Amino acid sequence: MSKNNQRVVITGIGVILPNALNLTDFWTNMRDGISQIDYITRFPTDNFPIKVAAELKNFNYKDFMPDLDEKRASHYNREILSLMSALESARKDARLEKDTIPPDRVGLVDSSSRCSIAWWDEMYKKYNETKDLSMFDRYTVLQSMASNPVTLAAINSNIQGFVTNLSAACVGGHHAISLCYQAVRKGRSDVMYASGHDFTILQPVMSMYSDPIGRVMSLEKENPKAAIKPYDIKRDGFILGEGAVALCIEKLDHALARGANIYAELLGHLSYNEADHAMRMDLTGKKSSAGIRKLIRISDKSLDDVDYVCAHGTATHNNDLAESRTMELLYSHKPKSKWPPLSSIKPIYGHTFGAAGIINVAATALMIKNKTICPTINLTDPDPQCDFDHVAEGARKVDKLQFAISMAFSIGSQSSFVSLGALD
Repeated sequence: MSKNNQRVVITGIGVILPNALNLTDFWTNMRDGISQIDYITRFPTDNFPIKVAAELKNFNYKDFMPDLDEKRASHYNREILSLMSALESARKDARLEKDTIPPDRVGLVDSSSRCSIAWWDEMYKKYNETKDLSMFDRYTVLQSMASNPVTLAAINSNIQGFVTNLSAACVGGHHAISLCYQAVRKGRSDVMYASGHDFTILQPVMSMYSDPIGRVMSLEKENPKAAIKPYDIKRDGFILGEGAVALCIEKLDHALARGANIYAELLGHLSYNEADHAMRMDLTGKKSSAGIRKLIRISDKSLDDVDYVCAHGTATHNNDLAESRTMELLYSHKPKSKWPPLSSIKPIYGHTFGAAGIINVAATALMIKNKTICPTINLTDPDPQCDFDHVAEGARKVDKLQFAISMAFSIGSQSSFVSLGALD
């Protein structure tokens, strides 16, 4: 491969998620199907239709950044500190010491659907109560701007290369990975960090997704763990989760030279706008199946090489149906028993919007590394239109997991796919 087309690998994963503040817990929860969805404690839900969410609790930035000055940290909010912690965790997992690589050869791209909205929601409430403008001092600029979580994380980790944030709803995580992948592949950076974070467990956000006409959120109130049921005939929609996840992405040659632990190789990315329905993907599956075919060609693979698909899997009627029809179009030449397995991890950590794509790719990389496919939990009665191999029986140990695809779809008619492979 030419110098301008370097092979690219994932060497570090950092997670700050509900009951998953380290990789062991992150993996165990997914592998064993342990949902982290529970009753909402963030605000009263007595007169609110949504009762459950996957809340981040017991997070203390000092566990991840013990040297961070407390005075400085006092001007940061939980969103900023979570992203900083995830980034530091990914760096440490990759066994990269600060400044062992020229800082201008390291970059960071972050995805978030609604940066700083939790801060604005809290401050709006406080101001309405007090009418005290003094609460908006110079330090609140750090917490209120959408770009600041990623820039402050970069400052803390001394990242001096390309640093930016983007917002592309649920495909944003894939977009962040793509920008990092291209920067490393083309030799513009030696190491890039792709991250995603979202903190949207707020009544105004939930209200938008739970209105009586267009509701896509689950109304589950008896059994929080079973709230998200992808592909099940009794599915009721998704539930929100929150947190931050980061990936360390670097050149294969660089990773091998330093003896890095490699989770998976990034083989390609394809994203496009369907320019169709503003609120959902193409329900025929034609556009997404065409997109996946293109991604497979980009990855220099064939349809028969696909060993696993990590689905977007939101447990909404439109998403489940579109993904299932995509699989039907891709594999119509084969009996369903020969289709690659597909599963969704959203029942574990909820729907995290801007972080969802990063979480999917992190999960897929770990499945490749461990040769184990994580299950779609809560699937007991498959929708006849979505009836194929969802690994619903539990984690599946496999002999071969060489090539996998992560799927993402979002409001705004956007679709995105990332391909990963086991290192030869």
